[in-house]
Parts: sequence; C-alpha cells; structure tokens
Amino acid sequence: MFDFLKKAFKKFTEQLSGEKEEKEEKVEKKPEIAEEFKKEKVETEEKKKKEEKKEGLLEKAAKLITETKLSEEQFNKFFSVLEIELIQNNVAFPIIRELRENLERDLLGKSLPKAKLEEKIREILKQTVFDILSKPKQVDLVDLAKKKKESGSALVLLILGVNGHGKTLTIAKLANLFIKSNLRPVLAAADTFRAAAIEQLAEHANRLNVRLIAHKYGADPAAVAFDAIKAKEKDVVLIDTAGRQTLDANLMAELAKVKKVAKPDLTILVGEAIAGSDLVAQAKLFNEKIGIDGIILTKVDVDDKGGALLSVVQATGKPILFLGNGQGYSDLIPFDAEEITNKIFGNSS
Repeated sequence: MFDFLKKAFKKFTEQLSGEKEEKEEKVEKKPEIAEEFKKEKVETEEKKKKEEKKEGLLEKAAKLITETKLSEEQFNKFFSVLEIELIQNNVAFPIIRELRENLERDLLGKSLPKAKLEEKIREILKQTVFDILSKPKQVDLVDLAKKKKESGSALVLLILGVNGHGKTLTIAKLANLFIKSNLRPVLAAADTFRAAAIEQLAEHANRLNVRLIAHKYGADPAAVAFDAIKAKEKDVVLIDTAGRQTLDANLMAELAKVKKVAKPDLTILVGEAIAGSDLVAQAKLFNEKIGIDGIILTKVDVDDKGGALLSVVQATGKPILFLGNGQGYSDLIPFDAEEITNKIFGNSS
C-alpha cells in the first residue's frame, strides 16, 4: 500500500536530478576560459588581480550549476511523470492539483541545491499528504463509549456499506474491540434483505459471546434497530444494515429511516480499500444521502495502490477510523495519519 507514492517520488526526483547533471556536464565541457587564464598568466600584480577576479566568476558559475533555478517548462515536464503515477493509483484530481500547487510554490524559480533537492521534494509531498489525512477530526470510539457509559447511556453506531466489502466482519471486529475494553456490545441484525445476512451476523455473535437482536427476513430494519437500542445491559449498539451493489433510491430511503429511528451517535461507512474510484463515489453518495461521520477501510493488506484512501478523505472530509488488514477479529488497526505518512516518506522530512 502506497508503494506508488514512493515510486512516483523516486521518478520525479530522478528526472530533476538527471536534468541538472546534464546541464553540469554541458558546462564542464567548456574549460577554455580557465585554460586561457593559465596560458596568459603573468607576474604583474595587475594581471594577478584580473586573474583572481576571473576565478571568482568561475566559482560563481560553478555555484549556479549546483543551484539551478527550475523553469516552468522543466517543472511541467517532470511533474507529468508524478501526475500519471498518481492518476493510475486512484488519487483524485483535487489532491493532484494540491500537490502540484505546493511543489510549484516551493520549487519553481527557486535556487535548488542538488544535494537538497530530493529532501525538499520529500518534505513538500509528505506535508501535503499528512495535511489531507489529518484534516478531519479523529474519533476514539472506545473513549466515546466509555464516556457514554459514565453518563448512563449506550453508544449507538450505525454501520453502512456495500455488500461484499466486509461490513459484517468489521462489525464483529468492532464488537471484539469493545469487549477487550470491558464494554458490552449488542449487535442489531437490521439487514433483513440479503439472504443469510442474519445467520452470518449471528455466527459472529455466537463466537464473541455477545447478544444479537434479530427479527425475521423482510421485517422493518428500523424496528430491529429500535429494539436493540431499548435492550438492557449494554454499552454499545452496533447496527448492521443492508447494502446493495446498486445504490438505488429505495435502499437510501430505507437507511435514512433507520437513521431517523435509531438516532445514532455516529454513522460509519465500511468500504474496500481496493475498490479505488468506486469507493470514492460510494462514500460521496452515502455522505450526501445519509450522512457519515467516519470511514473504516477493509482489505488494506491486499491493496497495492492506496490512492483511494487519500481520495476518500478529501472527497468526504471525514476521518478514517480504522484499517482492516485481515480476517481475524483483532485485525483492526486504529488509523494514525502521522504513522501512515511516515511509512510512505520516512520519519524525517
């Protein structure tokens, strides 16, 4: 995950460095001036001073070779390499534009010491990625549940997502997380549409030894959510919901009704990291029609791109809460923008 950014960064800096080396070689092929000074060297003080002055000009020229100003034409040529890599890895155009603007501001027309070039570009890209990922305010679900418990109420989480993206397993992972924090979760099987959805959630509830609130298939999903919220001896309510591959108006109306009845503290979207641009489109639609407060990305362990993670945060303005990286109940990683950014670009800027 995010290997494409490392590769794109390497290509970008290699292009810039390669151009500078080429220029340096061209200048080095012109030693006539220095040779001429050596041949015409005389013993008089006046000519010595002239020679010293000429050597000073050569030193200045050498400095300009190592600190070349990048032209707009050169920048456009080099950035196109980075841009293609970003597009191919599901990075949204607004992010590409932001990266370009930041690079232009700090590189275009500025003196660029060759030895510091890669470090400078790394610093700009790293800061841009970190700003995107850290902009939405992070939410600690366990801490929030404990505060709700202290106030005498339960934390209600409405979980949305397209079928097949790992929504039900993620609910089980969240239940396991709360159990480890000495909190009592209750699962609500409000997906009364998909065949075997109730049995699938019931299997997880049985393995985790937590209560399941369920009705028959075809029952009103809002009624299931309502009964779970009214259940006794609970600290957290995790509401599973229907999700279809085609996100039609009927589904959105159903989910909107569940949300209206349940009045959840948070509405969380579960989506596959490998879904790429489809993930971004789904997130935007769910946020527009239902409203979401956070995102959990599944299957990050098999996502060889990673651009969708950046894009979904930028598109919705909502935080990534967790990353799912396996099939086990403990395979749920709290999202950390700084840690993710450091994995891409290293700890030092």
